[in-house]
Amino acid sequence: MTRKIMKKLTSILFLLYIAIHAQAQYVRPGDSTSHYTQSPSQIASSGLLNHLSIGGSFGLQFGDITFVALEPLLSYHFNESFMIGIGPVYQYESADAQAYGYSYTSSIYGGRIDALFFLPDELSRVFIMGECDVLNLPEFNAFTYQLSRGNLTLPMLGIGYKEPVTDKFFFCACILWNFNNSPDNPYTNPIINVGLDVGLGR
Repeated sequence: MTRKIMKKLTSILFLLYIAIHAQAQYVRPGDSTSHYTQSPSQIASSGLLNHLSIGGSFGLQFGDITFVALEPLLSYHFNESFMIGIGPVYQYESADAQAYGYSYTSSIYGGRIDALFFLPDELSRVFIMGECDVLNLPEFNAFTYQLSRGNLTLPMLGIGYKEPVTDKFFFCACILWNFNNSPDNPYTNPIINVGLDVGLGR
């Protein structure tokens, strides 16, 4: 089993464990009782928290290759069809393969912003997603044969699905395509992400 598959499976199993034990009261797009069905004046008086959610994704792996990825996200829901999220990105990887004569440690950090548009009616749980990551990461210098650090912008586009677990807790999955072809790009197309989303309102 490859390292990438193990990271995805670890993330999915942990998210499912959290979802099973979650208790919630928030209603999201596609539910007829959503606070987004209120009038604009009612929405304004309902408070900022009713438009905010927190979530994101992560990955964990330990052993000869240690991998930790933390990507929390704070999202603002303008209405039942459109939301924007922003958050930091941190990835740590350490490999100890002395049997093969090498070892290394690296960290990638930066930020991301994404926008989700939910389809109407029966497809209200399906969304079109655009994301842009700006990362500081190790880059290989072909002239000096050494690693240095640099910034890389990664524009992505894809489609996803948001499944309710409770009326406040959602499980998310999406497939993205990264349009930056830099050799230092840390992502391999297609990018499959799993995560969660939890409403902060009543």
